[in-house]
Amino acid sequence: SQQTAAANAVRHCAVVQTDLVSGLASRLAGQVDVMLFNPPYVVTPTEEISSSMIARAWAGGVDGREVTDRLLPQIPILLAPGGILYLVVLPENKPEDICQRLLAAGMSSAAIISARRAFNERLMVLKAVK
Repeated sequence: SQQTAAANAVRHCAVVQTDLVSGLASRLAGQVDVMLFNPPYVVTPTEEISSSMIARAWAGGVDGREVTDRLLPQIPILLAPGGILYLVVLPENKPEDICQRLLAAGMSSAAIISARRAFNERLMVLKAVK
């Protein structure tokens, strides 16, 4: 926020509130070199996604992918040529299916590049290149 920027002596800061990329898509098309996306990925009932502000941070809905699936079609549009996506997923999110969807949408490669256990979760990082 502007208040956080001011507290940290940041002089030039534009605060944008948007749903995923809807408010920025036209400005960002073909301009993103690296995209990092740590979506809400926990498998939950769909209604939990909008149940509270805190739940929105982790509630991923069906297969933990409802938010991720909304962004996937936008990724090839947003990334610059050679642009890279790094996406945090769980095995329950069906990462192989995500890779296939990204490849079908025009990405040149998509694969899991890292996996590790964090408490009771097995987190993975998916990398896709345009």
